[in-house]
Amino acid sequence: MKADLDYELLDCGDFKKLERWGPYRFVRPAPQAVWNKNLSEKSWRDCAGEFQHQKGSKKSASGDWKFHASLPEEGWPIRYRDLTFIVKPTPFGHFGLFPEQMAQWKWLEEQLKGLVSRTDRELKIINIFGYTGASSIVSAAHGAHVTHLDASKATVSWARANSEASGLKEKPMRWIVDDALKFLRREKNRGNLYDGIIMDPPSFGRGPKGEVWKIEEALSELMQACKEVLVEKPSLLLLSSHTPGFTGLTLQNIIARYLVQGIAGTFECGEMEIPSLAGLNLPNGFFARWVMNG
Repeated sequence: MKADLDYELLDCGDFKKLERWGPYRFVRPAPQAVWNKNLSEKSWRDCAGEFQHQKGSKKSASGDWKFHASLPEEGWPIRYRDLTFIVKPTPFGHFGLFPEQMAQWKWLEEQLKGLVSRTDRELKIINIFGYTGASSIVSAAHGAHVTHLDASKATVSWARANSEASGLKEKPMRWIVDDALKFLRREKNRGNLYDGIIMDPPSFGRGPKGEVWKIEEALSELMQACKEVLVEKPSLLLLSSHTPGFTGLTLQNIIARYLVQGIAGTFECGEMEIPSLAGLNLPNGFFARWVMNG
């Protein structure tokens, strides 16, 4: 039986992780992997590249790749079930895909199958801070009309390429490059409402015109804007975060207070993780999700 995702966490430990992305193996930092490695040093050296933080910095945005093999300049395809995503090493140490989100993609599939089958109208979902579009594409593939929103033109172009690689070019998807708060306010003024929201806000970021985003300072205002573009009885909500201190329960409380107060639904929250072939799964962020009852 084929794995759902053409990716493997081969080992993790000593503050690093060894991964397979399609045909290539890479080493990247994993500050949460405070235990020892399981595989031999030889196994760890056998890789196409390693991302290392700049000395004295533990921020993922500060570092450099050291490659040991030639890689396709435009990236290479990674399969997730019937979908295809293009991955490549970025200057920030990412690949354009976050495997810890796979459990959320499966949840979206399951929920949307039921929701779409029970409604005779278009189910509208907005993915805020949508990055390269995995959750947007999964949602569109399962019947939702998706608005994909990100402040980076380059990542929205990457997301569109992923949708085309997945054969979803004709699906109803809107691709928006804009500051999240400004776009949501315009959507409110236009009377555009959504049945569901997907969001993975960054700890820090900048909008297309240099707008500064700091999650602790901006989240409250953003969530209020989200509430104003939700239908009276929303269908589903998914909030995830890699920001320290934003636990699953914290995220659940944010949804409960800002978005669904007084609305009947079911919550789940917890820790995101990447399953490891070495036996120790790697924790990587938190999630909270809500679906309407019935």
